Amino acid sequence: MANKTDDEDRVRIVQKYDIGRDDGAVIEDWEDPDLSVYRSTDRYGFMHTKPIATGLPDKVVQIERERAYKWGKMLKKWHKYWGTDKLLKRVNKGIPDSVRGEVWKHVLDIEGVKEAGIYESMKQLGRRESPDIKQIDVDVLRTFRNHVMYRDRYGIKQQALFHVLVAYSMYNPVLGYTQGMSSIAAMLLMYLNEEDAFWAMVILIGSPRFAMHGMLIPGLPKLLAYCDLHGNIRRRFLPKLDRHFMTHHIDPSEYTTPWFVKCYLDAVPFQLTLRIWDAFLFNGESILVSASLVLLRIHRKTLLRMREDEIRIFLQELDRRPADEDTVITELDAVHSELVKANLAMPPATVRLQDLSSLNHEAKQRAAASVRPHPQTHPPTSHSSPQRPNGYTTYNGHVPEYRHR
Repeated sequence: MANKTDDEDRVRIVQKYDIGRDDGAVIEDWEDPDLSVYRSTDRYGFMHTKPIATGLPDKVVQIERERAYKWGKMLKKWHKYWGTDKLLKRVNKGIPDSVRGEVWKHVLDIEGVKEAGIYESMKQLGRRESPDIKQIDVDVLRTFRNHVMYRDRYGIKQQALFHVLVAYSMYNPVLGYTQGMSSIAAMLLMYLNEEDAFWAMVILIGSPRFAMHGMLIPGLPKLLAYCDLHGNIRRRFLPKLDRHFMTHHIDPSEYTTPWFVKCYLDAVPFQLTLRIWDAFLFNGESILVSASLVLLRIHRKTLLRMREDEIRIFLQELDRRPADEDTVITELDAVHSELVKANLAMPPATVRLQDLSSLNHEAKQRAAASVRPHPQTHPPTSHSSPQRPNGYTTYNGHVPEYRHR
């Protein structure tokens, strides 16, 4: 259960993020990673304890430049290309990292969804009243500490991550903050600014196209449905591996739970994670089960040679195993099409979407109704932290579906 925050904790935590790393900051030695153990940094900003090749071959650099140029032209005429096979083919070839943030903004239609002032209002309200600040602080402390953006305790990106999570916990007070959100928000902040990352969270968690709330709400109904569907697909498409897993008591939920909850973040190498997220943002949640089948197919020969404990360790450490991203994405595209045609890409609807299209309006009302005390001198108001029943709220705004033309 998440740590709930009392007034004294809140004041102390908020003050530390306000001070950051300026003079007067009190940061314990254990709160910062030991940078002396790292030997290299990859192109995505992750630090490694062993030397790695950090540069790209000239040919690859040239290909990325050409693709970035083509993507730049498409972004200028987005409505012309949205929903076309040409756009999907370019996604499958790989979105250049230099334009990934802009592409994600367009795919999610962040500019069409966000409303001026809501993020800042929720951020300030959350700093004063969020019951989840203590747990958020704990999770920020341990999120991507081996990344250059998040290695400094109370650094700029940790401040942004803290504020995005605090703001969302107030924007959607019934769901609030749950563990797993921090990694997703941190990845979004690698490509989006603070406010856009907040609205991306709103869309990903609440819109019907992604509906990640079903992986986070009490009881995890959607997660359980996805695990069951994966088990059925495993039996149908990989019967030999399924029997092998059953012999060694490997239940689908054991390894697919972290895959589905965070859409493979921390589950596969980061470069492949980004490619899966590109596919996820374009195709919606139907990509989740398809990717799970692809990963088992790719590694099935190795897995068939393993016993129970070896299987578990192998699947838990896929993020350490190199993968040919182009091969995986080509297979993912084919498998996804196959499962969609067989009506197996998604489980039957198990979570009823509530009609809460007025959530933005409710957020404004909460911000306006709140007495705005200074966090150092006043306790939070009682009306701001509603009870959290076994339900949830969701942003029911419009996010355009990807349609082939």
